[in-house]
Amino acid sequence: MPAISYTVTLDGNPLDAAVLGKLRKVECEEHAGMADLLRLTFALTQKDDRSGWLVLDDNVFQRLGKLTLSIAVGSGRAQDILEAYVVEVTAEFANDPAGNALSVVAFDPTVLMNLEEKARAWANMADSDIASSIFGEYGFSTDVSATQPSRTENTVTTVQRGSDIQFLRQLARRNGYECYVTPDPTSGAATGHFHPPRYDAAPQGTLSVGMGRDSTVESLRITYDEARPAQTQTANIDLFSSGAQTAQVTSISSPSLGRTSTLPSDQPRKVLVNPLGLTDAGELQTYAQAVADRSAVAIRAEGELNAQAYQGVLRARGTVLVRGVGPALSGTYYVERVLHTFEASSYKQGFTLRRNAVGVEGQERFSMEST
Repeated sequence: MPAISYTVTLDGNPLDAAVLGKLRKVECEEHAGMADLLRLTFALTQKDDRSGWLVLDDNVFQRLGKLTLSIAVGSGRAQDILEAYVVEVTAEFANDPAGNALSVVAFDPTVLMNLEEKARAWANMADSDIASSIFGEYGFSTDVSATQPSRTENTVTTVQRGSDIQFLRQLARRNGYECYVTPDPTSGAATGHFHPPRYDAAPQGTLSVGMGRDSTVESLRITYDEARPAQTQTANIDLFSSGAQTAQVTSISSPSLGRTSTLPSDQPRKVLVNPLGLTDAGELQTYAQAVADRSAVAIRAEGELNAQAYQGVLRARGTVLVRGVGPALSGTYYVERVLHTFEASSYKQGFTLRRNAVGVEGQERFSMEST
């Protein structure tokens, strides 16, 4: 089986050998709904002359220093997993020197978008145009899906109050989109994403459960919250016509991850959605649909991957196939979260998956290898 290795750089340069020699653990968490995180844990030891503490007093990890984590499988090309900026340094001291530790925490580039709160108007722009413009202010490449409508200045102007990333995530939520920044898998360039969850993406491999030598999962726990999915409706008054505007959603619009949607047609749960100041009928419908689509993600799986058996690196914000858990729960899942952990000579991947349907569609191609 191929070896899996990692590299950490600081401001574009490899960590100094003396610093790297103190590194005990590397943890990287990717998450579809939150900022990605990198945590480095070092042994904390005194300098030979007792004048201070190695790494800590050398001020190696300064505020917003850029850390990059890359992972390589076998002799393959290393892939940038996370670009992150230092936000916290914690020193822990114990009576037993072996318990001394230094922890460095860094967040993905969205932390740069959270440094300044702003109040500004975005006239004559759709939400997707606003996202492209804001990402461009930080020099990010963009992967943005169009939204409707484009608000005109003589009717409604979108006003930002808060940091750029807070504002964009608000816009993303009302459109049923995800908003995050991650390295491009080919170029490594920081790329701003503003688009629906890509449930229709090609699966990045197969997670096999309880299949002896063919198993790639150490453990898996699946929960189906059958009371979660809901039909939605909302209403508001149009500011110009004074007419009532309504929206109602009875099915999901996201690509189905299985044969049968979790949103039932018989005795469904129905919720009234706060319109959040939206008055246009199209925007109300989009928002109500986003709420219904989120509610339908009622199946969640948490587990730990056998990285060596999987022979690859599972990534968040993509799909993966699961087999070995029966015809209702096997099939395609969306990877919401992955926790990569390097410690000593081991590499572990904890994960959280989600799904908006049950059953196998019959078109899945379960394989032994990751992609």
